Amino acid sequence: MSRISETSSHRLSFYDVLEVSRTATLEEIRRSYQTLALRYHPDKRKASEREAGGDERADQFIRIDEAWKTLRDERLRRIYDAEQMQRAEEYFVNEILTEADFERDAEQGDVLLRTCRCGGYYILPEDVQPGESIYVSCDECSLIVQVNTVPQR
Repeated sequence: MSRISETSSHRLSFYDVLEVSRTATLEEIRRSYQTLALRYHPDKRKASEREAGGDERADQFIRIDEAWKTLRDERLRRIYDAEQMQRAEEYFVNEILTEADFERDAEQGDVLLRTCRCGGYYILPEDVQPGESIYVSCDECSLIVQVNTVPQR
């Protein structure tokens, strides 16, 4: 599972935290991160600002740093995007699959992958419950597959 913040008061996506679009390049993400990190870094604030809103600004800096550490890494970003799509409400399912249709890729951190017709990948989240049906999006295009997992006996 990726490092996704799930606190009730902070449900912004990492893209929202870094103020970039989902299709932003690594360079766009890097520039935004650097700007926001300078703005919210605890060492860059005056003493009066630290006393007034120190905890909230420190929390914001931590979220900015967490977002950067995930989105700068191509593999973590793909997993994060797949998990975000899983949380979406509406799906147009392109194909129905099972876990057996995925291949384990030790090179990518022992994740289950399936190649999409566009050349991208469907990445099966690690925290799938047995017997659960989930939706997985391609990391390159808009296609979505439904994956039916086998219930435990």
